[in-house]
Amino acid sequence: MTKKLTFEEACVIVMRHIRARKWDKTNSTRGIAISLSLEANELLEYYQWQDESFSSNDDLESELADIFIYAIQFAERFDIDIPTAIQKKIQKQDKKYPVEIFEIEDKKERAKAWLNAKRNFKKDTTF
Repeated sequence: MTKKLTFEEACVIVMRHIRARKWDKTNSTRGIAISLSLEANELLEYYQWQDESFSSNDDLESELADIFIYAIQFAERFDIDIPTAIQKKIQKQDKKYPVEIFEIEDKKERAKAWLNAKRNFKKDTTF
């Protein structure tokens, strides 16, 4: 069995692979963003027209790996620390969608509370 990698170790492996092929110099930011979206859509294809995937776990793993590889490359380009970005995003979502909403038993009431939270949340649009 292979050793389980940390996220940081995986990022190093990805960027070593990217740099060895000079993709960090030749792939445009736009191209990386498009590729990230395309790979996410390839994952969606396994669910098209049904709720359950018609693929193997290996297929899903491969598509998810592609998504992460492009996300890591994109983050590297903009000096984004992914774990910190995730932490900040979760903090925003905690404010936007308080856990109390999801403790409401009645489905309709919960959906109404969720929609109200979504509508009433003020995005920070300052630059």
